[in-house]
Amino acid sequence: MMNSIFFYPYISYNLLYFLSFLSIIMIFIGFKFKASGNILRTILICIILICIANPIIVSENRENIPDTVAIILDLSPSQNIKNRKETAQKTYNLLKDKLKKFDNLDLRFKTINGKNGTNIFEPLSEIVADIPSDRLAGAIVITDGQIQDSPKNIENYNFKSPINFLLSGEKNERDRRLIIESAPRFGIVGEEIEVKIMVEDISSKVPNALVSININNDTKKSKAITIGETVVLTLPLDRAGITSLNIEVEPGTEELTLQNNKAVIEINAIRERLKVMLVSGEPNMGLRSWRNLLNSDPSVDLVHFTILRPPNKQDLTPIGELSLIPFPTRELFQLNLKDFDLIIFDQYHLRGILPQYYLKNIVEYVVNGGALLDTAGPAYAGPYSLSQSPLQNILPTEPTGEVISEKFIPGITNEGLRHPVTANLKDNNNQNDWGPWYRMVEGLTISGDVLLEGPENRPLLILNRIGQGRVAQILSDQSWVWSRSENNKGPQADLLRRLVHWLMKEPELEENELSAKVEKDTILITRNSLALNSKPVSLISPSNNKMEIYLDELGNGKQIGKVLSPEQGIWKISSGKSSISIIVGNSNSSEYLDVRTTDLIIKPVVDKNMGSITWLNSQNNFPNINHIPRSQMKTESKNIQLIKNKKYFIKNLKQTSITPWYILLILSIVLIFLSWYRESR
Repeated sequence: MMNSIFFYPYISYNLLYFLSFLSIIMIFIGFKFKASGNILRTILICIILICIANPIIVSENRENIPDTVAIILDLSPSQNIKNRKETAQKTYNLLKDKLKKFDNLDLRFKTINGKNGTNIFEPLSEIVADIPSDRLAGAIVITDGQIQDSPKNIENYNFKSPINFLLSGEKNERDRRLIIESAPRFGIVGEEIEVKIMVEDISSKVPNALVSININNDTKKSKAITIGETVVLTLPLDRAGITSLNIEVEPGTEELTLQNNKAVIEINAIRERLKVMLVSGEPNMGLRSWRNLLNSDPSVDLVHFTILRPPNKQDLTPIGELSLIPFPTRELFQLNLKDFDLIIFDQYHLRGILPQYYLKNIVEYVVNGGALLDTAGPAYAGPYSLSQSPLQNILPTEPTGEVISEKFIPGITNEGLRHPVTANLKDNNNQNDWGPWYRMVEGLTISGDVLLEGPENRPLLILNRIGQGRVAQILSDQSWVWSRSENNKGPQADLLRRLVHWLMKEPELEENELSAKVEKDTILITRNSLALNSKPVSLISPSNNKMEIYLDELGNGKQIGKVLSPEQGIWKISSGKSSISIIVGNSNSSEYLDVRTTDLIIKPVVDKNMGSITWLNSQNNFPNINHIPRSQMKTESKNIQLIKNKKYFIKNLKQTSITPWYILLILSIVLIFLSWYRESR
């Protein structure tokens, strides 16, 4: 209950002031001339003025409004270092117990997981968004000081109450870390990229550190770099798709964690222009299919020529005069051969136009990483067959000399059912509706995988790897029939497109490929294999925990497995000779960029809001909590400071008059009588 006196005069304040002024003059004159009964008249005048002023006692029944305190606990991954998490949790529990002993406090709690970086100030604003600023007592944050959303312009930060930080780490921590200063997100296949890195380690006793670079978990390089200096790494992009660079620096003498000793950079390598050479041995119906397929892609630069001169034609015409322009054999097959991404021989056979050493150049080109596709016609079974040239060393079949001329529908082999090039052709297009082919060359498979077969299980489509390159061969010139038939068509365009992409080493068409991606907080692992693989996949989590999972068979050569709610960071996945790395969460998360406990980020906020900073592991006692008025707060304090706002609301009030009329009437009569009596003497 709170009592206060208020005046509610029966006349205006100005008139009351005027009457009071006249009364004072009259009283003054009376005392100056020593008038009899002046004291009594003075008392009477005061009573009359008090009565006119109407003083009233107001009794308020107040209820205090509690001050709001926000308590934030940082349990981000960096808090798992050493004993930070235990210290933070213990402090959090102790803080709750102490604050509950205070009267008139509204406590609001929030825990920050910070998987992709620790944000404190945004959640702090959210949990007190419904509270007026004059009811905030302050905030208490338990963290390691590595905060990513600290206000850039501290003068415009509108949290007006003190923010107190309790730091769970130790002062002057040291740690070696790898810093990626710049890295491209995209690159061109065949070109090199530049990645700028730096190793920071103030505790190192040696000037250099060994950095290893793993490209697509295949190519590994090592390099010693100077600590504290920016180093530019130049790395090649050999294939289209995502190129994963796993960069890691060796551990230092003092380490808080090894998570920031490594980084994964994913670069999307695209082909700027795909250069294809199409060599036709003679005009044929399938030639238009090849040209339509290749010219439909604007990124393909097609170089096409057809050799029209039959091999049995004997005349004295010089070879250089058999075309409108001189045929650039030397430029194509010697000087610029490496510039082509794919060479296609369409029913080409030996005509004496291309010398043997040019064909040897093609063999060397394939072994060193090039791609060759041969579509064989009847000439492949004759004396001018490419099998009689140096190309026999890389072609996957050897002709028997027989040409099969009969109606047949290409069939998918057991390997073809699992190979990505032909695996789901049957699903996308009903094989029963496939149109027939009418001719093929009989050949014996020397090496490679047979994906399609003709009558009596003769090989029709064969794929093979030679050195670093790839070779594919179709033992028929009838694939164009599928695009010309009105009723019984087949997946010709789809088949040829996949075939070209496989030759170009597109990752999604690898027949034995381990891949993974993250979707909705789940790691999806996919394994392609030509043979049923029942072995489990091995995984290493970011915290170096090892585990194995078995994949479910989906058919078409695919197996799939899932890891639910995986740990944030870099996962290593391996199966047999295949291994990949995948990032869960933000790549190279800012949570691990720097894990040293620091007060530099939060100090500007503390200085502006009269908060405090406490190093929990450096002080033996828990800091005191001061809930005091703003006027008593200190600019710098070792204790937790909370503002006592003293806000309340009135439940009810009672008004009581100080001057009852009957008492004033009696006093007035008595005083008038006494004054008359005094003056009469």
